[in-house]
Order: sequence, then C-alpha cells, then structure tokens
Amino acid sequence: MISLKNIKKYYKLNDEKIEVLKGVTLNLYPGQVTYLLGESGCGKSTLLNIIGGIDKADAGEYLFDGLNVNEFNEKQWAYFRRKKIGFVFQSFNLIPHLTALENVEMSMILGGRSQEQRRKKALELLNMVGLGAKANYLPSQLSGGQKQRIAIARALANDPDIILADEPTGALDSENSIQIMGILKNISAQGKIVLVVTHSQELSRFADRIIRMKDGVIINVEELNSNINMKENINNHVQKKINTGKRLNLLTTSKLSIRNIKNKKWRNILTAIGASIGIFGLAIITFLGNGVKEKLSGSVDEAAAKSSLSVANEEFNILTEKDLNKLSKLHNIQNIYPYNPFQISIKAENGNKATSSAESLVPKEHAKIYGKHYVVKGTFPNEQKNEIVLPERIAQKLFKNPEQVIGKNVSLVVQLMSLKEVYPTVKINAKITGLLKNNSIPLLDTAGISYGLSRQVMKESTGNNNAALSFTIIPTSVNDIDSLKKNIKKMGYKAQTDEESQNEIDQYVSLASIALGMLSSISLIVSSIMIGIVLYVGVLERTREIGILKAIGALRSDIRRIFVTEGMIIGLIGGILGVLGSVIVGKASNYVIETVMHKNNLDLFQFNFIQMLLLIIFSGLLGILASFIPAHKAAKQNAVEALRYE
Repeated sequence: MISLKNIKKYYKLNDEKIEVLKGVTLNLYPGQVTYLLGESGCGKSTLLNIIGGIDKADAGEYLFDGLNVNEFNEKQWAYFRRKKIGFVFQSFNLIPHLTALENVEMSMILGGRSQEQRRKKALELLNMVGLGAKANYLPSQLSGGQKQRIAIARALANDPDIILADEPTGALDSENSIQIMGILKNISAQGKIVLVVTHSQELSRFADRIIRMKDGVIINVEELNSNINMKENINNHVQKKINTGKRLNLLTTSKLSIRNIKNKKWRNILTAIGASIGIFGLAIITFLGNGVKEKLSGSVDEAAAKSSLSVANEEFNILTEKDLNKLSKLHNIQNIYPYNPFQISIKAENGNKATSSAESLVPKEHAKIYGKHYVVKGTFPNEQKNEIVLPERIAQKLFKNPEQVIGKNVSLVVQLMSLKEVYPTVKINAKITGLLKNNSIPLLDTAGISYGLSRQVMKESTGNNNAALSFTIIPTSVNDIDSLKKNIKKMGYKAQTDEESQNEIDQYVSLASIALGMLSSISLIVSSIMIGIVLYVGVLERTREIGILKAIGALRSDIRRIFVTEGMIIGLIGGILGVLGSVIVGKASNYVIETVMHKNNLDLFQFNFIQMLLLIIFSGLLGILASFIPAHKAAKQNAVEALRYE
C-alpha cells in the first residue's frame, strides 16, 4: 500500500516560489484502478512523478508498505523504480533503436536477469498484450495503440507492485483507449496498485476509485467499487528493506553501447577513422624504430664491440701527438692508433663514380676488432700501402660485377669529417683489396682505408699524421676495459666501446621516435576531443532515452558506464583501424624497398604484436578519457526534465 501524508512541492521561477502541490494526503491500495482526474496544471503529473520516484517532494511523508521512502538515496530510488514501479507514458517513451522485444527486456536487463529468462518473459508479456507477432518490429513500425501496449508490457516486465500511467490514452483513438484500459483493469485484478492520471472522465467505468484534484489539492474522492477491503490491505502490508540492487555488468553495457553506436554507425565510423590517424602515426613510428634498431644492432659483432676503446676529447676537438703520448702511458694498453672518419669520392678507371663515408683502419694484426666477417672477399688492407676495402653496394656502382673490383686501382678525393672545422680535400690513388658486407641500412655503408693511407691523408690535411678525431685503444685484455675507461675519464677524455656507441645511437633513434610521436600526439588530442564532441551530441540527442532508462531503474553509474563504454569502443575501433593501416603501409613499404629499390632483406618496418595490442588498448583508454565529460553530463540528467525533452 502507498500512503502519502501532506505532500508539498514547490518550483522556483526566478525569485518567485510556485506551490504546485499544497499538502496532498492520499492512500493507494492493491487491486484497485485509481483515476487521478483534474485539468492540466493542477499537479496530477507532479504527484505521479513523486510516487514513481523520478521527482522528490519538498515536504511530507511517503510510505510504501510502511517503509519511509523519503529517506532513500539515489541508488535506492533507482532500485525502487526498477523493482516496484512500472511507468506507462502518454508519449509511450519507447527507445527508438530497440525492437519491441528489446524495449520490454530493458528493465529486466537492469534487473540482472539472464538472457534466456528475460527473452521468455518478454515474449509472454508481448503475447499477453496481443503483440507477440510484432516482437522484432521497431517502434517506428508500430501504431500508437501498439506502442502503448509495448509500454505496458515493459512496465510489467519486473512484476512491479505499482503501475503508474500518465495519460495512457491521451494519444489514442477510442477503440485503442478501451483496449489499453481493459489491460490496466486486468493488471489491477492481479493485486497491483494501478494509478491512472488523466483529465478525461470518458473511461471512468474502468475505475474502482476516482480522485479529483484542483490547484494542487485533492477536492474529492469517489469510491466506485465497494468490494475492495481497504482495511485488510492496510493491515496486511509487509515492511520490506529496499537495497541498491545490481549495476549493469560490462557485457550488458557493451551490448547497449554497440547498439547505440550502430544506430549512428556512419557518424561513429568517421569518428573512429579520425581517431585512427594519431594511432596510425604512432604505430608507423614505432614499427620504423623497431626496424632501425634491429638493423643497427644486427650490424654489430657483439664480441668485437667490446674489444677496443674509442677515446675522444669531450669537446670533440682534434687530438694531437701530445694527447697520443699522454694516453700511451696508461697501463694495460697493447696499442693505440689514430682513428678518423672521412667522406670520399671514388672514381674507377672505367669512369664510374661513387661517394661513401670511410673510416681509418688499424693495422692488420688487430683486424679482429672489426669482427670475424668484416672482409667477405679479398684481404684486409696492408697498413704500409695505399689500400682500401669497399662495401659490395659501392663496388657494384663502380663495376658491373663486384667480384671483379679486387685488385683494381681507383682515384680518391678524401675529406676529413669534423663538427668543428672544414678540412681541405686530398687527392690520392689507392688499390681495392677486398669487399665488405653491405650494411643493413645503405646510408650506413662505410669503406675502410688502410692505416698508412689514413696517416698520409691526415698529414696533408692537418700537417700531422698522428692527428685524429679520436684514438682507438687496444687493451691487453678485454677484462681491462672497465679500469681503462675509468683512468681515461680521470684524464679528461671521453671513452666508450663500440657497444656503447651503438647504444648511444639507439638512444638517438628513440629520441627521434619520441619527437615524431609527440607530433602524432597532436592528432591524438584532436581525435579525443572529436570523440568527446560526438558523445556530447549523443547525450543531447538521447536525453529522452536517458530519462526512460532512469524511469525504469537505471543508476547514475549505469548511464555513465554506457557512455564511457561507447567512448572506449569508438577508441578501440580507431586503434584497430590505425594499427591495421600502419601494418598495411609498413608491409607495402618493405615490399617496395625490396622489389623496386632492390634492397633485399632490409625490412625497415618491424612489427610487434605486443606493441600493436598496447596501441589499441591506449586508443581505447583515450576514448574513455574523452567520454568522461559527456558521460558525467548524461548521468546527472534529471529524469523528469529528460522525459520532457524534445
């Protein structure tokens, strides 16, 4: 039983306080159809909304089966509506993108019933109102009377104790009106409270009781059916505890979100494509970085990378003979040699030309520091002669058959490469003694100049054959590397192994990737804002739907979760599209490099499944972040105002 005592409700219009309900006292009993009659604006709908828990009284007492529901919090009210109240609205308030069956199922979804249970119950209810054959029809495919019967079926889905019908026949013709009131009469016979708000007395024959209102007060109560034992109803009520019930689980929320996304599929697809652009950029940069790092590390012999030390001035100035003598006094040094990088132009006897970077080599006795397979054909240069070894790619540019270059004479134009100064070029002749394996990346192909030839170039460039941009130190043992490094650094020099140089290059590649990634992040920010805007528009478009969900018992957290899940799904779709696009572009680029540019096994783009998965998850998290403001706005919607939204 429902007992209302001195219920008052006020509205504020600017500074004016308008009293809508002026102390309404009323009892509603199970097994009765109660009509609440009155002209528009007398407070009927406001009273119904208070009874249904979608509006709150400013004063008075509301008891349901002896329980004071005025003390309910938001979650308890939602559960109360979900389990105890069934709404039937004048404008039907069916969710337009759900079928008749799904509309009836909705309150049972909120009630936590299994799919099998709610499907069976929904079909039973549709058959009861004579619409079993229309189960898979959308509301737009149904007539007004059919929509109202669907609304009644939905109101009965969770077997509520109270049916609240607000002008249920206001939009129907007389035939459909009679059918609807007949259904409500049968429902009351099942021991339920049925309250019908109307301003018409035409169908009063279905009422057991008529309550008339005027200007916010009850002016008359007319008992039409004396067979209702009110005293028995009052005495037999059972006080029950109302708890907060269950929230929507992730699976159910995801299904609802996917359904909403499909309803505006092209808009959401375009939004996901926009979101994919930033992820595409990040993925391409990541996969390219993988390839570059893999090729750089693959070109280094690990054992050789730790067998020598490179020593340079902290400011990268030219080192002199004085530095050489100073470093030579260190213990645990087997030999020390000047090292210099060069830019060379090579001209063959047949007139073909090529350019390349080059480096000075140590004498042959220490060739092991370059790895076991440094020279793949021919021999290592003799330190006493003007000899050079070339990468196979460079040799092919100069001669049709790279293997024929060994023993050929070439003329060189050599220039020392320095960050501090520009040095003069030196013209000199040399003999090719061997071929080097191509580097994984063509730009890193480097020729080797014999120790003697390098010293001759340095003498002509700087006037000192022992001058160098750095020195290569061969320790007496690999175990002495660490102690040597410490001593060299104490002397004010910079010292590192080839392995450490490689790691430094890797760091530069990583920094470059981060810099490019930051540029891509701009598009990620834009796409996140776009997702937020689309969801915000969705909140405005679905305001009435939000009101419907709240009226049938959805919690604020349920509403919020639906929109957050939509943002996550759009983000995940964008992430998947971005990653797939980057894989397609990366593989296509690898194919072009291999087949068109004839760079076999280069594969600059290297793909990693874990990285792909993380990028997709990251995109989903961005979607969640972008949805917070729209979801918060949706959750805060007032149910009464939302239901009135046009």
